[in-house]
Parts: sequence; C-alpha cells; structure tokens
Amino acid sequence: MSDKQRFRLGDYLNQPPQYYHATFGYIAHKVNQQHKKIPLILLKDIYLVDENDKKIRLSKKADFKDHKGNHIVADHLWVKLTKPWFELPDELLYGDEVYFRASVETYNIVRKDVLDQRQAIWDKAKRKSDQIYKRWAKYTEDHYRKNFSLSLNKMKEKQKKIMEQAKEDQAQLSLVDYGLNHIDKIKVVRSKRAMYGVEREREPYSYQQYKKQGYKYSSYLAAKSMNYAKRKAPRQQL
Repeated sequence: MSDKQRFRLGDYLNQPPQYYHATFGYIAHKVNQQHKKIPLILLKDIYLVDENDKKIRLSKKADFKDHKGNHIVADHLWVKLTKPWFELPDELLYGDEVYFRASVETYNIVRKDVLDQRQAIWDKAKRKSDQIYKRWAKYTEDHYRKNFSLSLNKMKEKQKKIMEQAKEDQAQLSLVDYGLNHIDKIKVVRSKRAMYGVEREREPYSYQQYKKQGYKYSSYLAAKSMNYAKRKAPRQQL
C-alpha cells in the first residue's frame, strides 16, 4: 500500500491526542543524524479508536481499509521505543494488538516518486507556456503589429497563471510525512498465542536495563522480536 495513506493522520496534526489501535510487528533500529542508533517499533494496520478501544469509522472517499475492513489511518508506522512501552507487563510479539494515546507529528522526507511528480507538473506547465508563446508569435507574424502590446500582455498573463498553478499543484505534493509521537496509556488488548517454546520467552521489558545498557539491551530486544516475526509472519508481510 502507498505511504500516502498516512496523510489521513494530517487531519489530527496540532489537535489534542487521539487513541489508536495497532498490531505490533517488531523492534528495529535507525541511525539518526548524530550517528546514534535509535530503537523503533513497527506498528501495522493503525486505526482510530476512542479511549475504550471502540473503532471510530472514518468517512472520506480516500480512506483505506485493512484486510478486516477497518478504516485505517496507516498500513504501517515506525514509532520510538520510549518509556511507556517498557511499562507493559510483558514484551510484545508479532501479531499482538495494542491501543494507546498519541499525538501526530510531521517529518521531512526525500522521496524520488514525489520529486518526479513535482518535476512532471513543472515540465507540463512549461510545455503549455511554450505553446502559448508559439501561438502568440505566429499570430504577431501573420498580423504584424496589430494590437501588439495588448496581445503581448495577454500572452504573458496566461503564462504567469499557468506557472502559478503549477507551483500550487507542486505544493500539494508535500515532502513531509506523518507519524505518531508522545505515545502513552498503552494497553495490550490481544496477545497472540505464541509459537511452541516461545511463550516462556516472553519477559518483562526493563527500562532500567535499557537506561544502563542502551543499544546493547535494545538490540537484544530487537533480535528477539525480529527472529520471532521471521518465523511467524509470511515473508511478504515483513
């Protein structure tokens, strides 16, 4: 599914925190600009709920649905592994479902498909502007100096409107995306039955251990969750 699905989250930007229901994927890491490894959680099939985890049905034509028919705001999101996640009674495994409160944030992106679309809009407008000039030049050649100044100004005004519209159309393809931040009030609403021999491996997260060991501990959690997900999930869903 397209990452544009997350633009539905834009409706809640700068709004009070909302509640969301999501399926846990696994823990992984990204490297930030300071070359520090940051632990992240992959969440899948995120949809809007109320404070009691009751689904809120969305109604826009552009809304997407997951395989269960839920109106989702994103098919997947990466969120930070922050302190509230460590307060859960046990670690999460692939397929577990949670709901939580969170705020919407934006972040800058560089996506080739968006840049290409922006360039295509500009190129199309430029071709149209050039065509207008050629028609005007042909007209002035056939009707030498007839209403020259008036026709010149009209031609330039048409070109200006075309390029201004192109800029507006480009602006609709923003190089930003939406995510969730300041997550709290996390509750586990469904713990999937673990594979044989794995259930005993569920253990409480330790925030103190994370504060003490940092990446060493989060990489241990990531390795566990990713290995389990690889065994449990179809390859195409990872």
